[in-house]
Amino acid sequence: MSIDAASGDPARILSDVETRSELRTALWRFVTLAVFALAVALEPDGGSHRVHLVLLLAYAATTVTAVGLAVFEAYRPWMNWVYVVVDAALVIYLAAEHMFVPGVGIGEAVSTPSLAIAFVLLAHAGLRMRAGMVAAFAAIVSIGTAAAAAAAMLSGPDGGLPPAGDLREAAVRAVAFLAVAVFQVMLAVDIRRVVVTAVASASERVNLARFFAPSTAERIATDGLRIGLARREAAVLFVDIRGFTGLAETMPPENLGSLLAEYRKRVVDAVGHWDGTVDKFMGDGVMAVFGSDGSHPSDAARAFECACHLVHVLDTWSEARARSGAEPMSFGIGLHFGAVVGGVVAGGAHGEHTVLGDTVNLAARLQSMCKALSARLVVSGAVVERLPPSSLGATWRLRRGVQVPGRVEPVDVAFLPAEFLH
Repeated sequence: MSIDAASGDPARILSDVETRSELRTALWRFVTLAVFALAVALEPDGGSHRVHLVLLLAYAATTVTAVGLAVFEAYRPWMNWVYVVVDAALVIYLAAEHMFVPGVGIGEAVSTPSLAIAFVLLAHAGLRMRAGMVAAFAAIVSIGTAAAAAAAMLSGPDGGLPPAGDLREAAVRAVAFLAVAVFQVMLAVDIRRVVVTAVASASERVNLARFFAPSTAERIATDGLRIGLARREAAVLFVDIRGFTGLAETMPPENLGSLLAEYRKRVVDAVGHWDGTVDKFMGDGVMAVFGSDGSHPSDAARAFECACHLVHVLDTWSEARARSGAEPMSFGIGLHFGAVVGGVVAGGAHGEHTVLGDTVNLAARLQSMCKALSARLVVSGAVVERLPPSSLGATWRLRRGVQVPGRVEPVDVAFLPAEFLH
């Protein structure tokens, strides 16, 4: 049985934690069973052995059932209340049984070895990390035992209060039981608070990991807005759907949403595979960064491999759409490598983890040049310089001193013409 942390749903993760811990809780019943068996063996009143053996076998059956339910994943949280009531009833019966024995005082009745199981079952209730169940068990046992004691006193030959010594002894044991119960309630509250906090933190990290590289997700979850802006080198990739505005005008909003979801999933999977970070979605555009959390010598190479992989993935998807009768699509990808300033940019109640700088602007403009160059992928010379010599095959085209719209200085580019993609 595994905890489904990948779901990112705190309620589901907590439910999985409780279900997994139930097996441990069920196995603890064997400890209780052993204590009960030892108490029965040491019980001086031989006349009660037959009844105690029946109770022992019944408790053994419930123990095996509890373990079986946990092992075969048939356990449900509401079953815990059944266990609490059954366990409390067992303690009350054992106490009441001795109270109605002629000549046995109430102090002696509550000190019988078999009642040691009450403290074991109290600890057992605490394993469920629910203070309400611990309190319910303690309340049922206390009220039930007190009622049994009152009934035993009224039915006795004296029909009144037992000796003061017996009352003091019984009161001391009752106070001890209640003190342990209070401690168990506090412990259950603290443990559950820790578990809930850990689950919320795990859920936050899972959700962040859907959009950021693992190291970035960990930093955001841990440091948040304390992550300041820092200068580094990184590869920035932009990809968008060509002619998306026309699609948006003719396609129903529901279909458009489904199309974007499919498209983004493919881009996110590819970026994650190459250890990149999806920085932001902009309609049909996606910006990804390789090296947002710290520069690495392989950032440019990984970004290039991701871009080439995206060309294949998106082209294959477009062809599949065309075969099914849907309108095929084309895509543009731009990639540049250079200096950026990255970190969390505060914006009041809304902060953004992103990278800024001319490198980002140039990557976006290279992507927009795909149409003019009849290319699906355009990369800068800064990226090419950081690639192994064999990275660009014969299908690639190189151009030096290309004038990029909106920029003064020309740049060297390499691009993959669209005609070589089919």
